[in-house]
Amino acid sequence: MAWDDGLSPDQRTAASHANGNARLLAGPGTGKTKTLTGRVLFLIEVSGVEPRKIVALTFTRAAAFELRDRINKELAGKYADRPTVATLHSYALRNLLHNAARIDALPQPVRIADDWEERHIVLEDLKRLMGGETSVDDVRNKLKDLSADWNTLGIEGDPAQQKADAKFVSAWREHRGLYGYTLRDELVYELKRALQRRGDLELVPPTEHLLVDEYQDLNACDAAVIEAIRQRGAKVYGAGDDDQSIYGFRHALPVGIRSFLEKYAPAGDLKLEVCHRCDKAIIDLARYVAALDIHSLPKPLKPRDGAGDGEVLLLRFGDQSEEADGVASLCRHLIDNVQHKPDDILILLRNDRYSKFSKPLAAALKTAGVPYKLKVNDETPLDTDEGRTALSFLRLSLFKYDGLAWRTLLMVSQKGLGDGAFRALYDTARAAGVTVGQLLTEKDLTGIPRFGAKLQAARTGILQQLLAAGAMLEAPTDGSPVPPLFERVTGVFNAVVKDADECAKMLEYVKMVITESDATTAAELLQALSAADSETEQAIVPGAVNILTMHRAKGLTARTVIVVAAEDEYIPGRQEGTPAEDDERRLLYVSLSRARERLVVTYTDQRTGEQRHTGRTSGEKIRNLTRYLQDAPVEPKNGNTYVQKLGQ
Repeated sequence: MAWDDGLSPDQRTAASHANGNARLLAGPGTGKTKTLTGRVLFLIEVSGVEPRKIVALTFTRAAAFELRDRINKELAGKYADRPTVATLHSYALRNLLHNAARIDALPQPVRIADDWEERHIVLEDLKRLMGGETSVDDVRNKLKDLSADWNTLGIEGDPAQQKADAKFVSAWREHRGLYGYTLRDELVYELKRALQRRGDLELVPPTEHLLVDEYQDLNACDAAVIEAIRQRGAKVYGAGDDDQSIYGFRHALPVGIRSFLEKYAPAGDLKLEVCHRCDKAIIDLARYVAALDIHSLPKPLKPRDGAGDGEVLLLRFGDQSEEADGVASLCRHLIDNVQHKPDDILILLRNDRYSKFSKPLAAALKTAGVPYKLKVNDETPLDTDEGRTALSFLRLSLFKYDGLAWRTLLMVSQKGLGDGAFRALYDTARAAGVTVGQLLTEKDLTGIPRFGAKLQAARTGILQQLLAAGAMLEAPTDGSPVPPLFERVTGVFNAVVKDADECAKMLEYVKMVITESDATTAAELLQALSAADSETEQAIVPGAVNILTMHRAKGLTARTVIVVAAEDEYIPGRQEGTPAEDDERRLLYVSLSRARERLVVTYTDQRTGEQRHTGRTSGEKIRNLTRYLQDAPVEPKNGNTYVQKLGQ
């Protein structure tokens, strides 16, 4: 097939830009991924660029997989090499690992603490180390301050202006050294610093053309990495939409994509104009919300030829019980009478702390007999005692001194050890000048005051479990062939996880990560499991109505999207009057534009019970429609009346 097969005229123009820098403005549903695929093929097949010298960076593992899969299918049988398609974090990790001998800023080998380890080990230990009245939330906020210093490059500015507390940073650095880990948020900053400080740093692969997806989501540190790669000779092709910049919490701002043409001059100014996703009424409302930002870059968003009229509903309910019942009845109607499959429906929430919003929705859907799947937290199928045990066994089979893996096993598979034992273990390692992993692997533990005998017995038990699980992922010493990766991983999980159904769920998740990350070795799999930010990973669960937070919906689409609790007290909520308020409008824009045929927005006159104590006016009952829709060209309807008429 030719490089431009299936591309529309505006997609073809964007993909075939001359070899210089370029910015591609691509609104929702305009075919950005398709155009990026065409761009890569054009560079290879028309411009003669070697595939291995092309790098495409995305923000989620799922997005990287989709782009990589499309490119590989088109190149199959034509070229031996392939372009690199990776998330920004995994790209940073790959280059840090490749240049490990040149970088001394991180514990070696580079080991990323995943979400579970950060929450249950790092945060808990730092809370104890800080002492006093310090809470887990306090520690989490201090880590966010440290991340902010990396993301904004504030760490390189005036120390008096840095957010991170010096005492806390000192405690964290000691803890990091003793457990031998790196935080995910460090990765991009450490690559940025290495690129700027070391002339002998080798980029893998060497890059002539750098494509950056979701360019509007770059923060100052990310942008500095892109600039450093450009200074090494790469041409930058940034694709995105300033109206979809929603990651202000990681200090991403739309100013980056808005100023691209000046920063990378001379640069092509490219646009995709036709939305191939949404029907007309949905595009009209999305354009209205986008136009509320006077700084938004001008970009036409036209419906495709043959687009339907679409349906947009703004439904008002008395309270959250009526809202939940109304949403459930609507879902039931769509499934029974409009030929929707359950996974054709996406329900979006601004937030769901302590399940206060998803709980009544789930109860109403269950009563209505509607299958649903909640995906509003960061847990994975591996975040059970047995799942963490199997994962830790895999880690120890690759690096026997892995302190976080040892600590996890002590916590989940050897009961009877508490905070006192872990503090004694930490203090002993520090006094001996060894890491926690070295202490647990090589040293006699019986001399540890009060807890020595228990720790020694626990270590013996873990070693026996490890041997029984057969967690050996390295090449057999007898030279026999190494079984495929998934087969080896399956053996470990089958040995550890007793419940067959739970084991199947875990292995399904592992297989998905292997596929999406293109992992071929156990080390690559474990890196992929740790390097991904679970807040940005998303996928539709088949056979169920999916309930997600609005941030998680980016990149997804459904025939019908229902945005619940669209009240001013939540959107913009507590961000009112802050620089983050614009993020809230853009987040609503992104959520509205997930819908293909039908968009339903619900709000209530009041919130009672648990929901009364949420939002900007916590404690008050009264709620109001979000300011971003108060003057929209859609008249609110009585939700109860609308739902009652559905079956008539």
